Formats: sequence, structure tokens, C-alpha cells
Amino acid sequence: MVLKKIEVVAAIIIHNDEILCVQRPENKLDYISKKFEFPGGKIEKDETKIEVLK
Repeated sequence: MVLKKIEVVAAIIIHNDEILCVQRPENKLDYISKKFEFPGGKIEKDETKIEVLK
């Protein structure tokens, strides 16, 4: 089995002792539906890590 390599970036943003996280929308895939995650995502071709976080 060959695994595909996907580069991702995430940010942990702390402000006044609070941590920012986002809730995913409802999805047909139960394992990701409405789960919480840090901001970020997959890095697409010709995209910088900073652009992904924005």
C-alpha cells in the first residue's frame, strides 16, 4: 500500500487565555461532521503556509 503525502498547516491561536478553534459544518461523513479543529488546512499547489492560514 502506498500512502499519499499531503502537507497541511494549522495554527493554535491563544488570546487572553482563550484558544481559537472552529467547528466543521455538518457532513455526510460522520467522523468529521461537527468536529472541532484548529484553523488551517491542506496546502494547495503554489500556495504558501501563510495563505492557507488566512
